[in-house]
Amino acid sequence: MDGFQTAADEAGISLQTGSAGSMAGFFFTDREVYNFDDAKTCDLDRFAKFYRIMLSKGVYLAPSQFEACFVSTAHTDDDIDETIEAARQAMLEL
Repeated sequence: MDGFQTAADEAGISLQTGSAGSMAGFFFTDREVYNFDDAKTCDLDRFAKFYRIMLSKGVYLAPSQFEACFVSTAHTDDDIDETIEAARQAMLEL
């Protein structure tokens, strides 16, 4: 999530990220997200565009803004680096 946050910051996009262990999530908003009501105020259209761009780059995220991402031992450091680079490019396209 640090890589996603940096990519968003560099592109001037408001993003909130969070993680617990290997589970992570992110929301396109400038306000902290503590619960579902907060999450519902995020930019769903921006998430949908980001999702489609990431998919076109070969990164398969959960298709809903309200689902979590998971990193597993099957993911290599290269996989994570490629995902962050795809996110960086996607943020610039938004």
